[in-house]
Amino acid sequence: MPEPSAAPAARTADAGPGPLPLPPVASWLAERGGPFASFAQARLVRLPAGARRPHLTAALQAVLDHHDGLRQQLTVPRPGVWSAEIRPTGAVDASAVLDGVDAVGLSDAALRDLVAAESERIWRLLDPEAGTLVRAVHLDRGPAEPGRLLLVVHHLAVDEVSWQILLPDLEAAHEAAAAGRTPDLEPVGTPLRAWTTHLLAEAQSPRRTAELDRWLAAAPGGPLLAGRPLDPSMDTAATARRLSVRISAERTAPLLQAVPAAFHGTVGDALLSALVLTVGDWATRSGRARPDGFTVDLEGHGREQELLPGADLTRTVGWLTSIHPLRLPLGAYDPTAVTAGRADAGALLKQVKELLRAVPDGGLGAGLLRYNNPATARLFDPAARAEILWNYLGRQTGRADSVWGPAPEADALSARPDPAMPLSHVLEITAEITDGDGGPELTAHFIWAGEALSQDTVGQLADGWTAAVDALAAWADGGTSAGYTPSDLDLVDLDQDQITMLEEMWRAQQ
Repeated sequence: MPEPSAAPAARTADAGPGPLPLPPVASWLAERGGPFASFAQARLVRLPAGARRPHLTAALQAVLDHHDGLRQQLTVPRPGVWSAEIRPTGAVDASAVLDGVDAVGLSDAALRDLVAAESERIWRLLDPEAGTLVRAVHLDRGPAEPGRLLLVVHHLAVDEVSWQILLPDLEAAHEAAAAGRTPDLEPVGTPLRAWTTHLLAEAQSPRRTAELDRWLAAAPGGPLLAGRPLDPSMDTAATARRLSVRISAERTAPLLQAVPAAFHGTVGDALLSALVLTVGDWATRSGRARPDGFTVDLEGHGREQELLPGADLTRTVGWLTSIHPLRLPLGAYDPTAVTAGRADAGALLKQVKELLRAVPDGGLGAGLLRYNNPATARLFDPAARAEILWNYLGRQTGRADSVWGPAPEADALSARPDPAMPLSHVLEITAEITDGDGGPELTAHFIWAGEALSQDTVGQLADGWTAAVDALAAWADGGTSAGYTPSDLDLVDLDQDQITMLEEMWRAQQ
């Protein structure tokens, strides 16, 4: 393995234009098939009052030139076979990417309608094969009112972490341009091409191939929630249904402090534990309980930069998300008993916590072995897919109602996949903590294949999940402690039974 001091030279060599090895998540998208040109993410931000289009164009040009991933171009010689390259600096002209629309004097309702219409329009203009991965609109409200900047970026070029880089860079570049200075953005530690090139080598490494049995064993055992596997011709974005639930700040508060403290875990551990309770209860009541548990696909940030000595991905823009399967217990815990306080919720929380801690390097190896290593890729069954995709985004702390923060009309954005694009999972659940009027609130979005899963089933799962979350919060809010787990004690080699015995001996002496 190279010394850390050797890494910067390698990173510099992989900067700029040239072939871009695709990360596993791009191969995952290619495998789905169907139209993908509009598979994008969007943001709407408030601009400083009187922001002018020339300054916005200069700022956008600086960002396009600075972040290589925004200049990539996709080649698709045949369906599912993709390659990409990064084009030279200046290859994407910001003046051709940024449109201007007059929004002076519009009412709040009219502005919201305009946001919906413009996002729908430019979303359809994306074309990765033509190198059009970014489109933007300046909604100009005149010199006295803060305008809006609408950005739509293809998912191949951006993920949730990338937005936390792009928006501050746009703000900094705009401030410089408005002041008559040439924008000078902070350097990118590890260029996108350097990282994805390393991933190709990582897929062949002994530490990754040693994980093969783990990922093969995590394959799901067939449909659990739905009565059939997904059909790509039937289960498309056009048939997707959506349900959102929100838990008040008062009910969310214990999840942020009391629950993690009770088992030395995280909010994400607790929310996934609530899903285990929910699916287990539903499966038991439906007569579908399985002794071998059920598999979910977990999304992660995929930025495991310690795999490349000297790497720094904190300013790398690209779609680096990882997706890996995890087998969870099914029916081993009684939600009713937990809710009534008759069962120790700590046992479940600790089990799920340890399952998550046992995943090597954030699960990056699952995608690498499935898509980036030809010798191992053939061992995976393309039809063996988890029904549930779980994604916990953490706490979102956008500066609402501030300059360059999220605009209040952001909920009117219309940037979504092509209606004919096949769905990846029967049920996709995305949870996050957002700032509400009374404090942080937990929100979860359930998106499901409407032709494969009934709304009644999803409603039961959503209600069951919120009830399980409340039960775990109530369990911990009384000062309960579940104790430690093996991952907490990395300096000693103790299993859970030994740790529990020592804790009971200690409590007996108090």
